[in-house]
Amino acid sequence: MTPDLDRLLELADAAASHINDWIHAGEFIFVTSHLDADGLSAAGIIGAALHRRNARFQLRITRQLDQVYLSSLAAEAPGFHIFTDLGSGQIPHIRETLANAQAVVLDHHPPTGAESFANLRQVNPHLCGFDGTYEISGAGVTYLVARHLGSANADLACLAVVGAVGDIQDRGDKHSLVGLNNDLIVEDAKAANALEVAIDVRLFGRETRPIHVALQYTTDPFIPGISNNPDGALAFLRETEIELKDGEQWRSIAVLTKEEKRRLNSSLITYMLKQNMPASEAQSMIGYVYTLKQEEPGSSVRDAREFSTLLNACGRSDQGTVGVAICMGERGDLYKRADSILKEHRRQLADGLTWLAEAPGAVETRPLLQVFHATDKIPETLVGSIAGVALNSRILDWSKPIIAFSYTHDGRVKVSARTTRRIVKAGANLGELMHKACEELGSGSEGGGHNIAAGATIPKGFETRFIGIVERLLAKQLGRMKDATAAMDNSSRVETIK
Repeated sequence: MTPDLDRLLELADAAASHINDWIHAGEFIFVTSHLDADGLSAAGIIGAALHRRNARFQLRITRQLDQVYLSSLAAEAPGFHIFTDLGSGQIPHIRETLANAQAVVLDHHPPTGAESFANLRQVNPHLCGFDGTYEISGAGVTYLVARHLGSANADLACLAVVGAVGDIQDRGDKHSLVGLNNDLIVEDAKAANALEVAIDVRLFGRETRPIHVALQYTTDPFIPGISNNPDGALAFLRETEIELKDGEQWRSIAVLTKEEKRRLNSSLITYMLKQNMPASEAQSMIGYVYTLKQEEPGSSVRDAREFSTLLNACGRSDQGTVGVAICMGERGDLYKRADSILKEHRRQLADGLTWLAEAPGAVETRPLLQVFHATDKIPETLVGSIAGVALNSRILDWSKPIIAFSYTHDGRVKVSARTTRRIVKAGANLGELMHKACEELGSGSEGGGHNIAAGATIPKGFETRFIGIVERLLAKQLGRMKDATAAMDNSSRVETIK
């Protein structure tokens, strides 16, 4: 389908018109959004837009928009609904459960059902020829609607940038945002004097962490001898002769001079190449950074990637409404609470990674996949994050997708699937795998997501059968691509300097 921006903006305008009608009528609006960084950014955008219109509304954050949640929503909150960063894969369930309600779905995941019904309007880039996997996020779609709800909402484009990088949509050259994210949303944010875009040293924590800590915590890419190695990071920096302190204050990457940044980057590339890392990974240390100009320098919400990590921590810790409040401008006690949530989230991630690395036989290696079952050792909200970090940090074999299981709070099994861009280029599509495998498995299973990261919920006891289905479907996906064999090969074919 040829991309049709006019059509997408028409859908956004029509959705905004419906919401406007609800506001004018004084209706109470129920907003449901996903718990990840993109979902919380989207909730913050629509929440701010509604608040600015003095609308009556309530926000809810959920792990999954399944029939259980929808049934409870129908019982507790009949009437008028906005779904952000979810819903397009559950249109039939919404139609069945909320048949007498009015709803607007603002999503970027591939639709898997009817486009709409009498009481529902859907805005989704896939319906207009755009790829929601990398061209626009759920927060971006929500922003397109928000800007039709008020001309003062252009500043909310910054939150759409946070949602996009949080959803790993920075897939362009030098980790830039592309498509509608760049051409429309970034431009709106810059025009509102709310965003600064620059090419800089692309280390996580560039605003808030001492330089050596930012290096130590870098796992994408994983740098042997530096990542997860405090002594190694400090030893490396001593060789660069960059001053790490200003008096008693540790310096961050953001405050380095241009010459210091140039020296740091040059030293990093030389070091990584000597470690036999691919040249492309070494060069990835320099890339696009997105700075929220109206936020305090040195804060966790100044850099878009750090902001998204803060939101992800809130959502994965069942404190999503705290993250939404931060998006809507809260900078008092709730901001301090969010920072505490982030610290605890990091501790839980570290504990999960330690368990994964040290538990005997935790990971099962199969011909096309690797699998681990965390049972109750890792919370369902964290198992996907840990699987992703483990791939990037080489705890797991990065040449094969990972399927991770964890028990849910309601007695089912959460499935998290993660892979690398290299495997996606070879033909893998995890969102399609999860959706089709759940359809074949049946028994109330539901799944979907993006090509590089996806998830599902299945009944206990069905894990082995589910893996068999996924492996068969993955073999078909990779079999359609000429370079499938290369994708399964552990050895890199990129020339490096030894």
